[in-house]
Amino acid sequence: MKFPSLQHVVAEAARVIRRFPLTLLCALVLCVVLIYINHLNSVEERDISWLFPVMSTALLGLTLTLSASLASERYHWSGLKRLAALAGTIALLGLWYAVCPAQANLVWGLRLFVLLVAQHLLVAVVPYLPELRRKADTPSFWRYNETLFLRILTAGLYSGVLYAGCALALVAVKNLFEVHLSNNIYSYLFTVLATVFNTWFFLAGVPADFAELEQEAPYPKGLKVFTQFVLLPLVLLYLGILYAYLGRILVRWELPEGWVSLLILAFSVAGIFALLLIHPIREQAGNAWIRTFARWFYLALLPLLGLLVVAIDTRIGAYGITEERYYVLVLALWLAGILAYSLVRQGRGIIWIPASLAVVALLTVAGPWGAFAVAERSQLRELKQMAAQYRLLQNGKLDNAGWRQTDIPLAARKRITSIFEFFNNRSAVNRLQPLFTASLQLPDSLRNKAEWVQKDEQMDRLFAVSRITRADKYESEDEDLGKVAEFQREEQEVEALGGGRYYISTVQLYMYRTQGDDTLVTFRGPEGHFQLRSTHDGRQIVLEQEAPGRWEQLLVLEPGALADSLTEHVAKKQEDTVILPGTQLTLAATGRKATLSLYLHRLARREKQHKVSYDYGGSALLELKK
Repeated sequence: MKFPSLQHVVAEAARVIRRFPLTLLCALVLCVVLIYINHLNSVEERDISWLFPVMSTALLGLTLTLSASLASERYHWSGLKRLAALAGTIALLGLWYAVCPAQANLVWGLRLFVLLVAQHLLVAVVPYLPELRRKADTPSFWRYNETLFLRILTAGLYSGVLYAGCALALVAVKNLFEVHLSNNIYSYLFTVLATVFNTWFFLAGVPADFAELEQEAPYPKGLKVFTQFVLLPLVLLYLGILYAYLGRILVRWELPEGWVSLLILAFSVAGIFALLLIHPIREQAGNAWIRTFARWFYLALLPLLGLLVVAIDTRIGAYGITEERYYVLVLALWLAGILAYSLVRQGRGIIWIPASLAVVALLTVAGPWGAFAVAERSQLRELKQMAAQYRLLQNGKLDNAGWRQTDIPLAARKRITSIFEFFNNRSAVNRLQPLFTASLQLPDSLRNKAEWVQKDEQMDRLFAVSRITRADKYESEDEDLGKVAEFQREEQEVEALGGGRYYISTVQLYMYRTQGDDTLVTFRGPEGHFQLRSTHDGRQIVLEQEAPGRWEQLLVLEPGALADSLTEHVAKKQEDTVILPGTQLTLAATGRKATLSLYLHRLARREKQHKVSYDYGGSALLELKK
C-alpha cells in the first residue's frame, strides 16, 4: 500500500481550493463564528444581532455553492454563465441574510432545517438533471451518489478519530508536563475539525470526471451485505409491527394513534433507501429477490399509507394543523406519488425520488401554501371555532371571556392554552391581536429581558386579558375541582406602606441578562421618582432619586462584597450551594434621605476567565426620611 506524500496532500488541498473556493469560505466563516460564540454567555450571544444570520447563511452556503460549482463543471458553462451562477448564489444567500431574524425561533429553525435537506438533495441530483427526461437510468448517477455517501462516512470517521487522538494528546500534555490549557481548546479543536477539515476532506473526494462514472465498476460487497442482512431485516421488522397494529385497529375498530405516523415514515424511508442502495444489481442473475422485494414493498406500503392518512387526519381534525402535522401530511402525499410512479416505471428513474422531494421541500418553506402560514391560519381558525362554540366572544373580542363564561370545560381550556402557546412559541402573538381590544404588546420595560422571561410574561398577558383559566396539558378531569371562587392579590412590584415606607417585592438581577440592562426597579411616589440600579456587574446596588437633569445617588448597598466574603469564609468550593439563615443574607444602608434594607433569598458569585459577576434575588424595604 502506497501512502500519499506530503507534497501530494498539499497539491490535493490546493486543488480543492481552486475547485470549491466559496464552499471552503463558507466552512471557514462557520468555524470562526462558532469559535466566537464559544467565548460568549447566553446574554452576550442574544445581544449580537448578526450571529444567527451569519451562521445560518454559512450553513446554507456550504451546499448551495457546492451545487453551483458542480453544475458549472458538469455542463461546461462558459465564463459568463459561471459568473451568473456565482451572482445568483450570492444573491440567494444575501436574501436569506437580509430576511433572517436576529434570534432563531422554532419557525426559522425548522425553515433552515428544511432548506438544508432540500439543498443536500439538490447536490445529489444537480449534475444529472437531464436524466429526468430519460426512460432508463444510467449507472453514473448511482455511482456518483455512492461516492458522495461513502465520502461523507469516511470524512466523519477521519474527523472523529482525529478529534479523539488530538484531544487525548492534549490531555497527556496537560497532565504529564503540568501545562495549563484552557478548557475551550477542546471545543476549538472539535469546531475546526467538524467544519473546515471535514468539509475539505469531503470535497477532495467529490467526483470530477463524470465520464469515468459511466464505466462499469464492481458493486461494493460490504454495501450489499449491509443492505441484505442489516437494513432489509429492519424494514421487515417495521413491516411486521405496522401490519400487526393495523390488524389490531381493524379488530377493535378504533382510530390509530398519532405516533404511528412517525413509524410508517421511518419504515418508508428505510425501505426506499434500501432499494436505492441495491438498485444497480437488481437485474443481475441470482438477485431475483431484489426485484421481488421491490415489487412487494410498494404494494405493502399502500395500506400503510392509508393508515398514515387516517392517523394524521384524525389529529388534524381534533387539533388543527401544526408544522409537524403539515409535513407528515405532505410526506404522505409525496410517498403516494412515489409509490404510483415506481409501480408504473417498475423501479426505474430513481433520480425522481430525491429530485421530487427537493422540490416539495422548497415549496413548503414559504408562501401562503407553506407549512408556517398554513399552520398559523389553522390554529387561528381553531381558536375562533372554540370561542364561538363556548360563546366566549363579545363584539368579536375575547377580552374578559373567562368572566362571562365561568364553566368552560377542561378540554376546551386545554385547547385554548395550547393555541396560545403555539403563537407565543413562534413569537406570533400579534396574529391574535384582532381578537382582543386590549393590547397584547409587552411593556417597553420587558423588551430587554431574557427571551424566556418575555415569553412567560406574554402568556400571562394573554390569560390576564382573556380571564380564561390556564390548563396544564397533563391535568385530568379528576383533578378538576368544579366551580372555585379564588381571589388573588394584584401583584405590585412596589407597594406604598404609608409614612414614606415602600415594600419592593422583587429585586432581581438575572445571570442571563441583557448587557446594559442595569435598572432593577423604578417607581414614583409623592416624594419623587426613584430607581434601584445595579453597577459593576452586580457588585453594587445604588438607590437614586430623579433630580432636574440627572439622577441623585442616595445610598449604596454592596451585595458583591457580601458574596465575596461568604465565598471565602463559608463555601468550601466555588460550586457549593450553601443554605444560610436569613440574617446572613440581609443588607442595610442608611443615607441622608433614606434607609434601604435588602432581604436576599438568593445570592451567587460567578467567576469565569478572571471575570467576576454577581446575580441575586430578594425583596427590599425603603424608608424615606422626612
